[in-house]
Amino acid sequence: MSEGKSWKPVDPSKAFFPVELRPVYIEALDPRAAGNDLFSAGFQPLPRHQAVVDIDRGSAFAVVTEDYKLITNKAAYDLAADAMKAVFKMTDLENMQCLNVTMPRTRSFCHIDLVHSESDFEPWGKDRWTPFVRITNSYNRTRRLKYELGFCRWVCLNGLIFGSKSVEISFAHTRSLDDSLKRWEENLEEIQALESQFVSQLRNLQRYHVPSKYMLPLACKVFDVCVLKGQEIKPKRAEGLLVFRKHISSLTTQYFDEMGEHGYAALNTLTDYASRPTGVIAPEAVMDAMQHKAGDWINDFVQQIERREFSFEDYLGEFVESAEMIAEL
Repeated sequence: MSEGKSWKPVDPSKAFFPVELRPVYIEALDPRAAGNDLFSAGFQPLPRHQAVVDIDRGSAFAVVTEDYKLITNKAAYDLAADAMKAVFKMTDLENMQCLNVTMPRTRSFCHIDLVHSESDFEPWGKDRWTPFVRITNSYNRTRRLKYELGFCRWVCLNGLIFGSKSVEISFAHTRSLDDSLKRWEENLEEIQALESQFVSQLRNLQRYHVPSKYMLPLACKVFDVCVLKGQEIKPKRAEGLLVFRKHISSLTTQYFDEMGEHGYAALNTLTDYASRPTGVIAPEAVMDAMQHKAGDWINDFVQQIERREFSFEDYLGEFVESAEMIAEL
């Protein structure tokens, strides 16, 4: 890991490729009634339907109905200016920098993470975090247009979505979108209150001892990696599990050696893996979900360790067995 803000802002424009709604044609029921070339070729328009088309590649993402409202990635980015004003009490989107753009090869969806480099804070000395806003948009109807607040550790740029239920603003791609946008700021909490809550959770994690031997089963629990005893593990699955095990082991050594054996080191191990997952088929497709899981784990774990009868064996349950099975690969 490098010290300080040793990163370069990403150009978000790679997600701003041209997308349009185009008519959809089907085989004509009665080609003899046709009056244009397409009808003459045996095709007719499909009423009340259009295709969401990648203009550069000439491919379609999805077929949508007339109620669908196309919001391009560029439009979603521009709309984020209002989010920045509400969250960071600023006036211009230019004050934000793009931390990351996550997009699959198909370009069917994207996550754009924006940070305000002057809005960072320190849970304790020389450990700086910054809030970020994640814009999520898709053209294949798999993801709603969404704005979420997260936090990122400057040293390693590990991000997670924290308390997303209170800060997530999402919209369906429908004609009612404009009305929703006028009201969404009402759902945002003050950034200072969220930072305070987050710092309190981090300090609770740092105070609690977490033996490094529990990191693999803990990672299995957080990321829902379950392997049952006696279950057949196919070669492709075994290969992915082996990569997962080695990555978690490497990160555990890295963070636990640097920070010590406690919950904060465990969090950094989890968020580092979530931000750069390995052993999965499509890392860009699961990164967002994994960062959410790491964020959810904070609340769950802090609540669990307050119980006097807490034990790691009970807390981890069947995932201890899963970790043992993975360790034997």
